[in-house]
Amino acid sequence: MPTENLATFLRRQHATTLAAILLELANDHPDVHKRLQRLQLCDSPSKLAAAFKKTLAGWRRSQRYHDYKSVRAFAAKLELWLDQVARELAPKDPAAALDVFEAFIEADESFFESADDSGGDIGDAVRSACRYWLDTAARCEAPEAGLRERLLKLANADAYGAREGLFREANLLLSEQGMRELVAELEGKMALLVAEHRGASQLPYEVIKVSAALSLIGEALKDPDVKVRAILSYRPDPNPMQKEAIVRAYLEADRPEDAMKWLEGSWGHLDDRRQRLLAQAHGQLGNAELSHPLRQALFEKSPSIEALRLWLDELPPQQQVASMERAGHVALTLPNPGLAAQILVELHREADAEAVLVDLAAAIDGADYFMLPTLAKKLAEGGRLKAATAIYRALLLNILERANARAYGHAARYLERLQLMAPTDLAPLPPHEDFLAQLRSKHGRKTAFWSLVGGA
Repeated sequence: MPTENLATFLRRQHATTLAAILLELANDHPDVHKRLQRLQLCDSPSKLAAAFKKTLAGWRRSQRYHDYKSVRAFAAKLELWLDQVARELAPKDPAAALDVFEAFIEADESFFESADDSGGDIGDAVRSACRYWLDTAARCEAPEAGLRERLLKLANADAYGAREGLFREANLLLSEQGMRELVAELEGKMALLVAEHRGASQLPYEVIKVSAALSLIGEALKDPDVKVRAILSYRPDPNPMQKEAIVRAYLEADRPEDAMKWLEGSWGHLDDRRQRLLAQAHGQLGNAELSHPLRQALFEKSPSIEALRLWLDELPPQQQVASMERAGHVALTLPNPGLAAQILVELHREADAEAVLVDLAAAIDGADYFMLPTLAKKLAEGGRLKAATAIYRALLLNILERANARAYGHAARYLERLQLMAPTDLAPLPPHEDFLAQLRSKHGRKTAFWSLVGGA
């Protein structure tokens, strides 16, 4: 017989019973107590908004610095507060909630300056606030022109680059006409700035800022011409990075014809990017006879999984077999056995991948901890234990040789996996017992590592 779910059970309970439980929880848990206090204010949105602003003011006054260890928890607290405003206040009084979200966004300086945001957690909270602001503004009964000016003021004051969503997702609030009017306003400002500084050796940062705003609004409009005008207004001869931005915008809008003129000539050290985009443009134009050779050349010049997929995924079935053979030949000539094996596994040539890794075990780059652990796991699951052993040994030795104490936990797990595979015939690799003896001889004094290893 199915157990009654919790929601149904609670709905059957008497109100006094539930009230007693909530009071008990409130006494033991401050967050529950605060939630119940806000519940008392549900019929008074102005007081509820004031309560939210009081919490915000406390954060702004705080002198505490959140280092990399505590910043994620602090950012989670900010995100929870934003969710509460959206859930508890916005449905009752959108205008009051909009003011609260706006106050939060305007407080971003205090958040960024009081935290180590190298992981981007604070920035993500501010981006969430910007989306809430747009959603809530769209529910307010206010003239669009006034909301547009309010958005522009808020976005222009961005000093940390986390408010870009106000422009990129402006379509959540503004009509197309409203966004076009915003574009016209910013383009007018850009023209004045360029004219004012014409002939100067360096244009002011404000020009770049307005150009970036126009580009983001162009994304919201799905109109790449806005982005192109934003660049050309101050840079008639775009550099390769700007050309790349222009080309990507046109290709994303499925306008390869407009992209082609920006793909002419070399982009210098970025020419590989130009050739990839040129191949994509030819593909969108239906010029398979031009795009396929370009993609093959790009793979052969700089082999990678990404380049392989770009080449093979676009090929018709009758060309797949020969191209896969060619790709495998290229992989077998690579000096990097890890990359070679990754490509061979992608081509379903696991036996060749294992042979490469075993033959060139000493050349495996154990510092490649982005790709190798995943490759080793895949090979082990497929029964290629010699290949997995060669990789795990390289990863383990790299950690110990660099005395990377922060990675000793990973090293211990690699050794555990090597022990599980030890009964396998590993020839021509040395047996596990020999490898372990060599490991103890060379790194036996790394007690912090060995303390994490069980039974070795």
